[in-house]
Amino acid sequence: MKKTALFVARFQPLHKGHVYALKQLLKKYNVIIGIGSINRKDRNNPFSFNERKRMVESVLSKYKGKYKIIGIKDYADNKKWTREVEKKARFDVVVSGNALVKYCFGRYGTRDYVIKNPSFLRPHIYDASRIRKLIRRKLSWERLVPKRIAAMIGRWWRHA
Repeated sequence: MKKTALFVARFQPLHKGHVYALKQLLKKYNVIIGIGSINRKDRNNPFSFNERKRMVESVLSKYKGKYKIIGIKDYADNKKWTREVEKKARFDVVVSGNALVKYCFGRYGTRDYVIKNPSFLRPHIYDASRIRKLIRRKLSWERLVPKRIAAMIGRWWRHA
C-alpha cells in the first residue's frame, strides 16, 4: 500500500518550486496538501485559502484523486496546531521546508512520522516572500509561477 505524505506550505503564492516538489511527491506517495495560515490575511498572507486551493488544483489537474487539500489554521500553541492537523488527515510522512513544522511533528506528533525536506526547484529563485515583494513593487515576477497562476494573481491583485 502506498504511504501518504503531508506537504505543508502557505503557497503565498504557489510557485514553480512548490509545483516541482508536489509532482515529485505524487510519484511516490498519496499526498495531503496542507495549506497553512488559513486564518491570516495580511501583507505576508495576501491570498485566501480558496484562492490558494484554486492555484493548487489548477496546476495538479492531471493528478486528481491522488491528493487531498486541507486548510490549516495558525495557533499560538504548537502542540494544539499539530493535533489539529492530525485530526484532519491521516499520514505517515511529513514533508516541509519549514523548520517549525518539522519540529512540531517530531515533538508533538502522536505517531512516529518520517520527516523529510521537499525536493524544491532552485529555492533561492522560487521563493514566495521574494515573489510577493516583486508583485508589490510592480516588478517582473510572472516567470516564477506557472502561467495559470500568474493570470490568477494578476486578476486578484488588480481587485485587491
